[in-house]
Amino acid sequence: MKKSDNNKRSKFLQTQLPLVAILVVAVCVYVAHSYQSSVSTDTDIISGLKSSCTFSNKTCEFLIDGELAVARFSSQPMPEESITLSLRMPNDEIIESAWIEGVNMYMGKVPVLLEQSVKGEWSGWFMLGSCSEPVMTWQLRLNIKKQAAPSYLYFTTES
Repeated sequence: MKKSDNNKRSKFLQTQLPLVAILVVAVCVYVAHSYQSSVSTDTDIISGLKSSCTFSNKTCEFLIDGELAVARFSSQPMPEESITLSLRMPNDEIIESAWIEGVNMYMGKVPVLLEQSVKGEWSGWFMLGSCSEPVMTWQLRLNIKKQAAPSYLYFTTES
């Protein structure tokens, strides 16, 4: 009798397993999306206009701990061209990492290879991939040592 009950339960679980797996994946995707949305909303609220800016005439000025920081492009960013980025950081801030991501279209993470030339001065380069969008908005994410939130610098490219 027990063997027959176990077989029935086993067959029931086998038939229901794909449904349970789909349900678990859906819940995980929902939770991950909710977490990602809350993190970017919190970051936007925390950073506000202080640690973000939009490049204008190849220059972007933003604040880190109330001190002015300046970012400059060597030329207007274009897809598939090497662009040099120069940063002047206040209070000898250390940049731990930097990368660029597409805002209006996922393009992966483009690394920005930065090196410190002298105290507070950083320089590096990056190269953007081509995109099917006629106007692409990008965000440069700067992760600065001992800063809770990253700084975001925005720019656009046109094809």
